[in-house]
Amino acid sequence: MNIKIITYLTCLLLNCVISVVAVADVFASSDFAEGTNKTEQVNNSYSKQAIRQKLFHSGGQPVPTGLCPKTIYDTIVPLPQARNKTLDMSIIGIEQFIAANGIQTIEQLLNYLPVDYRTNFSLVEHTRATGESNLTWPRIVLFGADGKFLFNIGTKPDDPKYNLLDVGFLDERTGEWEFSVFDFSLHKPQLIRNDASCAECHGNHNARPVWGTNLDWPGVFGDNIAQGPQGEALDAKHAERMNEIRAGEGDSPRFDFLLWQNQKLKRGAKRKIAHHVFGAELLLSNIAMGSATARGAFIRLQNAKPALYRQARLALLLAYYVKKGNSYLTAGDTAKLTAVAQAIGAKGMTLGDLLQALGVDINEAFSLATLAAREPPQPDWSMGAGDLTDMLMLQVLDDVRRYNRGVDNLLANRSANKGIIDCPQTANTVSEIITFKMLHLFYLTGQEKYEISRVYYPLDIEDIYSRVFLPVSHQLITYLKQP
Repeated sequence: MNIKIITYLTCLLLNCVISVVAVADVFASSDFAEGTNKTEQVNNSYSKQAIRQKLFHSGGQPVPTGLCPKTIYDTIVPLPQARNKTLDMSIIGIEQFIAANGIQTIEQLLNYLPVDYRTNFSLVEHTRATGESNLTWPRIVLFGADGKFLFNIGTKPDDPKYNLLDVGFLDERTGEWEFSVFDFSLHKPQLIRNDASCAECHGNHNARPVWGTNLDWPGVFGDNIAQGPQGEALDAKHAERMNEIRAGEGDSPRFDFLLWQNQKLKRGAKRKIAHHVFGAELLLSNIAMGSATARGAFIRLQNAKPALYRQARLALLLAYYVKKGNSYLTAGDTAKLTAVAQAIGAKGMTLGDLLQALGVDINEAFSLATLAAREPPQPDWSMGAGDLTDMLMLQVLDDVRRYNRGVDNLLANRSANKGIIDCPQTANTVSEIITFKMLHLFYLTGQEKYEISRVYYPLDIEDIYSRVFLPVSHQLITYLKQP
């Protein structure tokens, strides 16, 4: 550790008063920030573009459970070509498509959506959003295979908002969610962008979707009403109504758009998404919306205060381990994190404090199960084997390994003991597992995920801490704490 940082830490422990400018100067010059404030990558093979250039399809390696990718770059099946898409899945793209094609009704628009929106949907009996719904006339939530564009569609004919189409869209350039409305009640459909009323439920700068956490989806068909650990289990009334809709007896043309698996639904069962080798609807809805939400949060983290974020990356990783209960902080470690917190203007040294100072308020950004302005935050929103913090920190670690040779080497040299579930030969190192998860969570498009999931789905995709962070915890924590 250089003399400057030793002097600073000694003063800090003696309660000396040092200006924020001095703290920032000390922090930037410390070994703790080594490699994290650089803008030149030491390994550019981890970028989205570099990874996509390596993709190939082999047809898969047969195993007792089905098919496995031969390597982390194997998509098994050919990916659809972007030039073949009919509709630009953005709010402006849909607005332009409606105008160019003379679309007059919601039903007409639905027929042009990509196929993964026909299969990736949920029905909602009791909604907390605008519009009406009930058992007979549930609202339809389309989340697609990647959760980046969401639709909320009414089916109740006498609902005053029947001809309003609520949408949510993640802009991957800014990381911001937009919640807007297409009004089809007029002769010419009109787009109402960023309606102020949306913020009451979805939030403001850290806006996000509203959806139930794992094992608790209130009002959604398939949420287990009975007590117990089985969170996803159809109630008899939901199974009966879904079977009617499947049989063409839904009495709304908007149900005709939906594509169902050939599965007669019954009480206690899970509805399986059509054309999906795994298919558990509600778990997949959370992984889709969760991965999109975490992607947006990471992009905002990079964009809001880029210089401070680059300086704080290693501190974020250490604070994450502390949050997980996997790291004890000595007085020196605490002083180190406190220096980082002061340098970036954080109120404290917890992971939440650091993220908030960098522009991501997890109490708003990660509380998908609550209404932003009406209910207390619950930022531990779950996707099963992981939460949104895990997904965010996976991206931070991926970012760090591009700029920090020490972290990159550590991850590349650590063998993957667990590997990919059911496919132990697909990934050989923790670094390869990171690349695999980044690809399947964030880099593949919805239509690409749809094609792959017809034959293969990584069942542990949301399990990030035990598959990535835990195997390297000793070495990485030691590296993060080194003087």
